[in-house]
Amino acid sequence: MSRWRWRGSVAMLAICVGFVIYPLIETSGDVINSDWPVFATGARIITSSPGHLYDLDLQRRVETEVTGGRVLVSLGVKGVLPFLAPAWVALVAAPFELLGTDLGGRLWILFGLVCLAAGLLLAVRPRPPSAILPAFASVPTALLLVNAQLHGLVALGVGAAIALWSRPYLAGLALGLTLMKPNLVVTLGVALVLARRWKVLAGWAAAGAILWTSTAVLNPRWALEWFSAAGSAVQRGEHEIDLAHLGVFLPTALRTPVEILLSLATTVAILLLARRRRDDFQAAAAILVAGSVVAALHALPTDLVMVAVAMAIWGRAQWYDWLLLSIGAAACALSPDPAPVIAGLLVVGWVCLRAAGVVSWWRPGPEAWSAR
Repeated sequence: MSRWRWRGSVAMLAICVGFVIYPLIETSGDVINSDWPVFATGARIITSSPGHLYDLDLQRRVETEVTGGRVLVSLGVKGVLPFLAPAWVALVAAPFELLGTDLGGRLWILFGLVCLAAGLLLAVRPRPPSAILPAFASVPTALLLVNAQLHGLVALGVGAAIALWSRPYLAGLALGLTLMKPNLVVTLGVALVLARRWKVLAGWAAAGAILWTSTAVLNPRWALEWFSAAGSAVQRGEHEIDLAHLGVFLPTALRTPVEILLSLATTVAILLLARRRRDDFQAAAAILVAGSVVAALHALPTDLVMVAVAMAIWGRAQWYDWLLLSIGAAACALSPDPAPVIAGLLVVGWVCLRAAGVVSWWRPGPEAWSAR
């Protein structure tokens, strides 16, 4: 190992350790200013009044209790950051909520980081564990950390599915974890249908049925209520990075059809790029995982952590690819709308084109740092 590569690995390891330590030393205010109160609110409602999980008025009252009176404001949603995730996410958060807002939030963040690390380790096998350092030490992971989001479970589902790919039913069951954020895996699902991976799809469907049953027992109408509530997630002024978000700048009558068309067009482009690498499993999987972010109808800068997972799966990303991802993620998080869409498209597009072999004009020498 070269001196500079060794130094880079040490620096990334230090960043990873810092990420793990952060939830242990952060103040209670940092926990409250994340998305944890949203999940805690959903957890508290589903255990006390599951039939009203997506009632915004009830969410506002419960969230005020969770935050100790501090008000969180989300654009146009009655002064409350709403719980819009599938109902089973509230069930997952329930054990953490029982520990209280502060301790539960800290453990929720650590749980997400552990799941992300496990997913990356499974995704990069048989490469050494050090191969996960660039992804875990990236800016998208930092965004995941400060927002207390649950992409770690999605990453674990993807990584486990790749590790179990030779056992398709089990791989499909593992993909059930991706349903924690189903908007990020639609393109992956379409690709499996087109590839006729029926055993994987059967396992995935079985996992979905188990998750649905676990919540339908509490409230059989939650799915319809969720679809209705989720429509309020995409609004002008949000830091959306998906191409479909450009539809919010059009008149209301044209917004939904244009958003769907943009999403479909992006999905087709991603599928064509993946098909180009159909003989390279890691490259094709990376394209589908990364491309699903910009092809979604709703995606935020935190979702770029799945692009980091995709690059780890690919295994041939260079130092400049990781640098571009971190710079792009920071730009998406800090720039005003609609700049995040442009930054997100540039980052994800670059990764997909690189994995597809379309962009390969720069081949640095052996001294260049590689994720392999």
